Amino acid sequence: MSDLTSKEVIILGGGISGLAVGWFLHQKGIPFKLFEKQDETGGAVTSKRVHGSVMDFGPNSLRDRSGKIRELADDLGISQDLIQISEALKTRYIVRDRSLKELKPSLFSLISTKVLSPKAKLRLLGEPLAQTKSPSDESIGDFLERRIGKEAVDYLVDPVFSGIYAGNIYRISKKSVLPKLAEYEQNFGSVLWGAIRSKKEKEKVKPMVLSFKKGIQQLTDAISQKISDHIIYDEVKIVEKAEPGYRVQTENEEFTSKNVISCIPAYSLGHLLRGFEPELSSELINIDYAPMLSTQVLFKASDINPKREGFGFLVPRKERIRLLGAIWKSNIFPELTADDYFHANLMTGGAHDRGILIESVEDVEKEILNEFRELMGIDVQPAFVKSHLWKKAIPQFDVGYEQTKQRFKQFESENPGLYLGGNYRWGVSVPDCIQGAEELVREMADHL
Repeated sequence: MSDLTSKEVIILGGGISGLAVGWFLHQKGIPFKLFEKQDETGGAVTSKRVHGSVMDFGPNSLRDRSGKIRELADDLGISQDLIQISEALKTRYIVRDRSLKELKPSLFSLISTKVLSPKAKLRLLGEPLAQTKSPSDESIGDFLERRIGKEAVDYLVDPVFSGIYAGNIYRISKKSVLPKLAEYEQNFGSVLWGAIRSKKEKEKVKPMVLSFKKGIQQLTDAISQKISDHIIYDEVKIVEKAEPGYRVQTENEEFTSKNVISCIPAYSLGHLLRGFEPELSSELINIDYAPMLSTQVLFKASDINPKREGFGFLVPRKERIRLLGAIWKSNIFPELTADDYFHANLMTGGAHDRGILIESVEDVEKEILNEFRELMGIDVQPAFVKSHLWKKAIPQFDVGYEQTKQRFKQFESENPGLYLGGNYRWGVSVPDCIQGAEELVREMADHL
């Protein structure tokens, strides 16, 4: 047995959450060991270069609202490789009646867009007049249907949340995912008025949407390189109480430490805790994760005519099209695509379509490619297609999830030194996980 008591923190998992925890511990000079069962770190952050183009099979961009991504890149020595999203971000498309309808983030665009009917626009703009009472928690779909109407929810809200959370908006928790909007309704009686007032608050840092010249994986690779001496590629099999602290048993060895931070998926941690905390173990295992299929396609640029400007498009489930949406990667990050190609990332699956788990990837690819070509008006086949199936991609924050998070806090208070982290705790985006990691390390440092 290797005794790390009082000396080294143990981190479980080498995805972005575990790596970020390791990095912030490293910055504070706190010794640690990070265990990762795969042959490489990064988890779902995966970038590959094909035909001179960078393909991100996990996250495709980093929305840096606080400046933390830029600060982290600077600390890691890779800030020179940061790239900012192009002006294409401002134009998006929503599918309605099997055609692409333009939508920009402006009141004029909302009034002029063909995404909504005139009646639905009036209902949406009349949101401040809606007199409704809100329960403490409810689904996003129920909440916003009361505020802005059914049609706006079907054609604006549903496609956005299907794209971000791969979820069912009539199950996702308002309190977990849209706490600010819930506060606006509570404090101002209107989501719209609350949003307008919050816009007046001056932002300390200019928000940016970013990537790296080698893709998002360049970030996780850079962290891994900096803390490589602390990484052990071995699978953890058991976590249990020891005296003092905790015993962590891997495939090849046993370790004890007073401080263990889990950054592995909820279901993985649940299996490790079966003999330790059966009730929490069951709850962790039962947290739902929606599957996603990320399909990268390259077309010859000359075959895309006319070329559309914009971020890409989203598909409302009401359209009964299997494709969830497409990111026009060569538009938003032209630096990542070879000049003679048009690159798109197609998204499929989610809580509405678990069939991707049992159908062959080739059959799903064929179906969504046909839908994509129809919507884009492309009559040729792509020059390259490659997919990655994430069987458990995104944790679902369904109604009642806030109570689940409270039980995580209670478990930690009853088991000092054992911390639960990762995207099911901190949020599904890379910046969410980095922020959560930094806050946890700051909290830990005060007690070490």
